[in-house]
Amino acid sequence: SALLGALQEFPRTVAFAAEVREPHRIARYLEELAGLYHRWYDNCRVIPLGDDPIEPVHQTRLWLNDATGQVLRNGLTLLGVGAPERM
Repeated sequence: SALLGALQEFPRTVAFAAEVREPHRIARYLEELAGLYHRWYDNCRVIPLGDDPIEPVHQTRLWLNDATGQVLRNGLTLLGVGAPERM
């Protein structure tokens, strides 16, 4: 998925931003990642409805959800910006 691909770009983005001394590249990356996350979240059910069982696909989606949150927090921390625990 596009979201997974974007998550994989985080280390390279940070390294390049540090190399060229342009922290705005991290901010731009985080903005794009947030947009990809919102599109992904709008198009798939992360957790099952009601009493439906949690299946492997839901576990994978929960992992993507958590991984995205962690990358966003890490990026904001690098920029010296606090991240809310909950939105």
